Amino acid sequence: MHADRLDNQAAFDLLAEPEHQRLLYGALKAANITRYHPQFEDCVTVAHLTWLAAYQNYEPELPANLPDFRKFAFRRIKWRTVDYLRQQTLRTQSQVDLEHALPVAIDPMSDQEAHWQLSALLTDLLRQCRPGERIYLTEFFLEEQSVADIMRTHGVSRRTVYNWRASLLAKAHRLYQATGEQD
Repeated sequence: MHADRLDNQAAFDLLAEPEHQRLLYGALKAANITRYHPQFEDCVTVAHLTWLAAYQNYEPELPANLPDFRKFAFRRIKWRTVDYLRQQTLRTQSQVDLEHALPVAIDPMSDQEAHWQLSALLTDLLRQCRPGERIYLTEFFLEEQSVADIMRTHGVSRRTVYNWRASLLAKAHRLYQATGEQD
């Protein structure tokens, strides 16, 4: 007799048998989930759904291979429960406490405004650059070339490239200070 894998009622009828209920709670216990665990009910629900998924995904004929299916379902339930608890732990660790969340301002335009300010600063800086500083600005910061690559491309010494960088950073600092005073 071949069982219909998508027959959810047949899967839950099989689970309703006392030995399979013991298997389900045994798998939860193997994952360190007891009735006193704060997420016990959630884990039981996950275990039921995992049982259904195991029933639907088990390849061999079911009535003939029931002992192997039990082992398969036990492992699936145990590891899916462990994975579920790990995900819940990560989720709660990444949440901000409500008392700390209150003063957090959510401004969707702040990132865009910072981008605009940086673009304006770079445009102004590019206008004031001497040729060597412009080379350093475009090739080091925008094209992400190394100092050695800039040296080889333009036939200059390392000290020259560092001088371009120093004068560029001094101009950028002055420009940044000037924009800070305007705000």
